[in-house]
Amino acid sequence: MTTPAPEQLKAGVTGVFDRAAATYDQVGVDFFGRIGLELVARTAPAPGERVLDLGCGRGASALPAARAVGPTGRVVATDLAPTMVRGVRQQATDLPWLEAEVGDAEHPPAGPWDVVQASLVLFFLPGLSGALDRYREVLAPQGRLGLTWFGRGDDSWDGVQQMIRESIPEDRRPPEIPRSGPFSSVEAQHSSLAEHGFGDAETTDFRVEVSFRDPDHWWSWIWSQGQRHLLEQLDAAGTLEDTTERVNAVLDQRHRDGTLAWWTEVRCTVARA
Repeated sequence: MTTPAPEQLKAGVTGVFDRAAATYDQVGVDFFGRIGLELVARTAPAPGERVLDLGCGRGASALPAARAVGPTGRVVATDLAPTMVRGVRQQATDLPWLEAEVGDAEHPPAGPWDVVQASLVLFFLPGLSGALDRYREVLAPQGRLGLTWFGRGDDSWDGVQQMIRESIPEDRRPPEIPRSGPFSSVEAQHSSLAEHGFGDAETTDFRVEVSFRDPDHWWSWIWSQGQRHLLEQLDAAGTLEDTTERVNAVLDQRHRDGTLAWWTEVRCTVARA
């Protein structure tokens, strides 16, 4: 399978999240909002500070950051998906010091910024190495870089995920979120940051658990976030209906057993320029 060019990868990710924006973080599953709050608690923006929020989605970390810095501060939230950006603007009408604009997380606007933060974003970037150098350049002296990324996950769902991925033709399967390089371990993450001029790195873990009312609720959540891409590939291959039936057999049993829930470990890393 030919590896897509970086710009193709970005366009693909942007399209998925733009199509998911209408229901993103709005189907009754407390996931991205919880993680955004945890990130802001650790980057700890203070009143009057300047915050750059990358890959902002619908504002899970940008909105609490804006409330933290107050009217004497400034928050700029960027995302490549225009519909996500519009969603942030709609929610920030009472926060005029929060600006939301279309922008590439690999190319941050000029600073200086006291905080640059990205929640569940950096592992999508094909040019992460160059992006880290740019974050260091736009941060104020002793400014903080904060990011969240995935640790261990609930392997009881591996069979469902495998069933979905194997129903997609091999040449259409999207790449999985990387668990290699900087995202393979805390040590690798800290080493990568040190190579790009960041020090005092600290990573803390927290666990996020979500439960679903029934199989339909699970499907609505999958359609509302990044895994939507898998379902779109099933649809394009003509295997969505068959795969849905086979997965529902598993989900129905889990529902009867009272195990229709999922958890993941999330890691939050904060480092200084």
